[in-house]
Amino acid sequence: MSDETDPPIDGGPVDDGRTVFLPLQPDPATVFEAGAGIGSAPPTLAPIAPRAAAQSIKVGDVLNHIFEVKRFIARGGMGEVFEGANVITDERVAIKVMLPALAADENVITLFRREARTLTHLHHEAVVQYRVLAQEPQLGVLYIVTEYIDGTNLSDVLKTVDASPEALVAVLRRLASGLQAAHALGAIHRDISPDNILLGGGDLARAKIIDFGIAKDLDPGTATIVGDGFAGKLGYVAPEQLGDFNRRLGPWTDVYSLALVILAVAAGRDVGLGGSLVDAVDKRRAGPDLSPAPDVLRPLLARMTKADPTERLGSMVEVLAEIAKIEATPIPAPAPTTSYARWIIGGIVTLILLLSTVVYVTRDRSTPTVRPIAAAKPEIDGVADVRSAVAAALPSVSCTWLRIVSVTQGRDQPQIALTGVAGNPSAAQAEISHALASQGGNSALLDFSEVAPITPAGCAALDAYRQIGAPDDTRLSVAQRKFEMRRQAGDTAYAGTVAANAIVKVAVQDPRTDFTLVGLEPSGKIDLLIPNRAAFRAQLASSRNGVPITDLGTDTYRLQIDLDHQGWSGLLLITGRAPFDPAVVAPPLGARGADWRDRLVSLAAERGWQADMVWFKSIDEQRD
Repeated sequence: MSDETDPPIDGGPVDDGRTVFLPLQPDPATVFEAGAGIGSAPPTLAPIAPRAAAQSIKVGDVLNHIFEVKRFIARGGMGEVFEGANVITDERVAIKVMLPALAADENVITLFRREARTLTHLHHEAVVQYRVLAQEPQLGVLYIVTEYIDGTNLSDVLKTVDASPEALVAVLRRLASGLQAAHALGAIHRDISPDNILLGGGDLARAKIIDFGIAKDLDPGTATIVGDGFAGKLGYVAPEQLGDFNRRLGPWTDVYSLALVILAVAAGRDVGLGGSLVDAVDKRRAGPDLSPAPDVLRPLLARMTKADPTERLGSMVEVLAEIAKIEATPIPAPAPTTSYARWIIGGIVTLILLLSTVVYVTRDRSTPTVRPIAAAKPEIDGVADVRSAVAAALPSVSCTWLRIVSVTQGRDQPQIALTGVAGNPSAAQAEISHALASQGGNSALLDFSEVAPITPAGCAALDAYRQIGAPDDTRLSVAQRKFEMRRQAGDTAYAGTVAANAIVKVAVQDPRTDFTLVGLEPSGKIDLLIPNRAAFRAQLASSRNGVPITDLGTDTYRLQIDLDHQGWSGLLLITGRAPFDPAVVAPPLGARGADWRDRLVSLAAERGWQADMVWFKSIDEQRD
């Protein structure tokens, strides 16, 4: 595509040296979008129609007769990523395809359009090059094509990548320069993290920023899809993205996240600022531990990670200016070992050799068994540490609500049993394993046998509720995960019909705290069961709405939830200060876009809301 004009939808082929656009005639909904030259008028964009019947693509498909799908790479919260090839030029490309479940969401379509419009303008060695946004007329999928980076995700190599002071300064300069180019076009990334940085050829010096899928237009006159609230993963987002400091976002937001990425590289592990929303806010107010960073970078990282944006470096221009000052002064070499230190080290080595000799000559020579030296103690060791590491990872695993059932030490490795729901249990299992490995721990055996699949329609709600999850999971519990359906007596909600009676224990344990209860289904349906504590009191011991309640004392209750359908159901408890607006705590399908998520997180921070959730299954053995 040319930097001067948009590629035509009709007309002859256009060869810009990267992509050849062929004439596409039959479907008026088909559209290619690319950026015009910087400073030129925005292009006129053809409408992209939401496609409720969008299909998943598969290897071998050729999108718009141009991009052949070669292999699956990864699945994220909004879409799937494939390796592909331009069938005309043979160029390898990456293809990001919107998930079919989101294809009918106009907000998501607008997000994709903005991403393409902004980033096809952007040409920088540290940012993945965006090619085009298109809609495939036959499959109905919307997708973005970028250059293909043959490399390694930074999060996968934090423990092994070169973390010398020189390397850290160089990669900080490279990434800051790429982000400055994006900021100059009016977009901030808002999700800078090791997951969104690829290393070409595994080389830190070839780092590239990817996935601007939540980029925000800084034009104050333009409505945004993500809004001004939370976006990105809790581990690396800035405090203002979590509700602090009037939620004022700007280039300084990426400044904060970039500093945490550099700190993670220096430490060789995740920075540990995730957890629940409450934990993440508290950790940012306390400030990150900068001790892993080299002395030459620590003052700059301190200024980049000020919790208050007004005290933080406000732009990548300022960051680059500080880097220039660092590079103007030679970085001190590590202090040489003194003769005294060398004497001590030599003495220790000699002592070890002598002890080894004594052991050798005094052992029973008839037993030639060689005893192996004990392996070094892993950084994550013991059941408690493994539990903490998994608990810290759970809030960042997309489309899930998971809780730990047990952690036991097996013969070879820890065994972790989880329960809950996930849109893609296999992907969630892999992400948790990766999180354990990135924190220096051994591999663990994850038991997902009690994790139920949930349809993509419920993912938006899960991802939003998870951001306000309580730091513990003790307030909701079930004695069993499955409840058999039976014919109900005449004094129950489903008298004369077959239903299950799920028993859930609710332990608020603070009469001063208000709360609401919400029912969930894997289909994405959400029902407000009990709007507040006053309504809860009025319903004690009644069977109205199929929710009989028994007071167990100490602000703890047993609920009987009657279910006339087979399959999984969930119960959500949100505690905090009222009111609990039904449109916020239990929005209908079609009203769960980014604006709703931002509103939920904002009110949670303002009113101290914390969420807990349990899932259980009703089964009809006669039908099964």
